[in-house]
Amino acid sequence: MSQVEGRNPVYETLKRGGVRRLLVASGSEGERRVKEIIDLARRKGIGVEFVDRRRLDSMSETGRHQGVIALAEALGYASLRGILDKVKGDVCIVVLDGVQDPQNLGSILRTADAAGVDAVVVPKKESVGLTSTVLRVSMGGAAGVPVARESLYPAVKILKEGGARIVGVDTSGSADYWKEDLTGSVALVLGGEGQGISPTLLSKCDSVVRIPMHGSVPSLNVGVAAALVLYERLRQISAAR
Repeated sequence: MSQVEGRNPVYETLKRGGVRRLLVASGSEGERRVKEIIDLARRKGIGVEFVDRRRLDSMSETGRHQGVIALAEALGYASLRGILDKVKGDVCIVVLDGVQDPQNLGSILRTADAAGVDAVVVPKKESVGLTSTVLRVSMGGAAGVPVARESLYPAVKILKEGGARIVGVDTSGSADYWKEDLTGSVALVLGGEGQGISPTLLSKCDSVVRIPMHGSVPSLNVGVAAALVLYERLRQISAAR
């Protein structure tokens, strides 16, 4: 079972389905958002248990349960080949090289869901997985975007064989990201918090773009970088119609 904590993440997870049990801090049921959560759970036939807040405190893995914890079906990892087989038309995949901060992965999953991404690929080693913090920060996005845990070099090969262009987003890029054609089938590769994209993985990209930085900070948070490039892709798709 996965544990989802926080009012908005629990509400979004309830909407998507898979919740088996809902725990609510006694005395909070009159608060508007908590009442909405309880009402939605009951409409879906999900059992609601009112418990002492201290029990939620002891259960919490994030320290920010806001009086509600949902126990849901565990989110497993998907197969990249299986994902590509199901997609009709162009695909958009985000490939993350060594993202270890759960806040960043959660943020990327939330943006990926909003931007219509088909899947996020993370490496099998030296990367954060689908933790409670990731689920909380994603605000339900983790339930809407499949996550594939794969060795990245074979994954890139699979994506190329499927017709996707591999576009790295890195400070070493030769062009600003809005100058790159991001329409069609594309896989966007972003590096982790410390080292960025590994040189070997960069060499496998069809092109590498940069996000220009005009201040003293050398690069953006990977979650922010992903949001910029994904919404530039949506802008280009809209402009092409």
